[in-house]
Amino acid sequence: LRGREDGTMPVARAIHKVSNVLDRGCSGVLIAALAAMVLLTGAQIVCRLFFTALAWSEELSRYLLIWSTFLGAGIVYKHGGHISVTLLHGFLPPMAGKAVKIFIHVVCGAFCVIAIYYGFRYMGMQGNQLSAALRLPMRYMYMSIPIGFAIMEVHVVDAILQLLTRKHAEG
Repeated sequence: LRGREDGTMPVARAIHKVSNVLDRGCSGVLIAALAAMVLLTGAQIVCRLFFTALAWSEELSRYLLIWSTFLGAGIVYKHGGHISVTLLHGFLPPMAGKAVKIFIHVVCGAFCVIAIYYGFRYMGMQGNQLSAALRLPMRYMYMSIPIGFAIMEVHVVDAILQLLTRKHAEG
């Protein structure tokens, strides 16, 4: 793989574009899911006060929250918003700091791969059950685990490649 003048490789650029598209797509889905949860909860309150309670709204809100959690985790990872300890990083030389960042991303990537594997296994074991109110196959809820971690894995690979292809060691 030959790099361009700016030091980036075609593979790194392609993965970065995929990561950005996933980030924008997940952001849109997350906004829609959060809006739907607010509307469902509001409708449930109104129906409970003036009519008959909606039996399915709490379950749908719960499933939207589950999907929002796993998709949102990828968005937060993409933007470096997860909690981190940076005390040691400030005392390291730039190249050592870059190596530590890469190592942390590799560990996170390994965790994502493990979570994807076990997410698919769990989805296979529990996926044939039906939800109580909506009667939806639970595999659609459990699918949020491997999909959410797969999206996060793309962001991990993007972060590693961005660190490796930068010309400067600033971080």
